[in-house]
Amino acid sequence: MRLKGKKALVTGASRGIGRAITVAFAREGADLAVTARNAASLDGTIQEVRQLGRAAHPVAWDVRAVSQVESRLNQIRDALGGLDIVVNNAGVVRLPKDHPNPTDEALWDYIMDINLKGLYFICRGAAEIMKEQRSGIIINIASDAGLRAAPSPYGVSKWGVVGFTRGLGKELAPHGIRVNAIGPGPVATEMMNWHPGDSMESPTLPLGRYSLPEEIAGVAVFLASDDSAAVVGETITLNTANS
Repeated sequence: MRLKGKKALVTGASRGIGRAITVAFAREGADLAVTARNAASLDGTIQEVRQLGRAAHPVAWDVRAVSQVESRLNQIRDALGGLDIVVNNAGVVRLPKDHPNPTDEALWDYIMDINLKGLYFICRGAAEIMKEQRSGIIINIASDAGLRAAPSPYGVSKWGVVGFTRGLGKELAPHGIRVNAIGPGPVATEMMNWHPGDSMESPTLPLGRYSLPEEIAGVAVFLASDDSAAVVGETITLNTANS
């Protein structure tokens, strides 16, 4: 077990990539705290983790509420008995067909507050805890949209995640804290308007299909483990035609 005894937080863990990462971490021996805006939506995730014999603590948390970062992180650290790994997975995407106006200020604020502002302050709060123990792992879920010039609020937010990850990785490495990101192409999740039974095919992608959440989770386990001890400030891309 590559994460035996580790204490991990995964935000946005009720479904999709966040749920897959949570279960993969539990399978590798980690105890977990998981968040969602509605704690009841975490029931399925919690059940899977506990079936694997690991501790699981649900936390109702809207990551836009940055004033709660310190108290929530302290609560999670106390519940788990430590905090070794933080995965910033909570995120939103609005496709052009859903919101065709890229100058909608409310849309901009909504996406930035979750995808970038919330992530930024959670990273900063977690770093303070991890500095005390001289160790820690932070993994940010970015996107292939953060690797190209994408003129949309979502693209700008993920571009910010990639840049922030690189800068924070350099800043925190001397403190024994590694910061990296994962930048997947399209993944078979509800967020991408994919539902069970839909086709996985996507001829524009290198694999000719969408990635699976479990494939993203495998990379997260790698970044959270000693296997990636020399990886700092990087964004690992998966199955994207845009990098």
